[in-house]
Amino acid sequence: MTLSDARKRANQKYLKNNPDKRRTYQYRSNAKTFIKKYASIEDLKDLQQLISEQIKEMKKE
Repeated sequence: MTLSDARKRANQKYLKNNPDKRRTYQYRSNAKTFIKKYASIEDLKDLQQLISEQIKEMKKE
């Protein structure tokens, strides 16, 4: 499926005007890929600990 020129311009404008959302989507995608394809059991345990700590911190706020 090819995108029309108007759709391409709209996508570029959105990405230019929303750099934080773009960055968040990229980080989320990278994290999921790492977890699903490359992480070892130790990596997953470390990430699990970090996630638990972050949840506790966010609940305090």
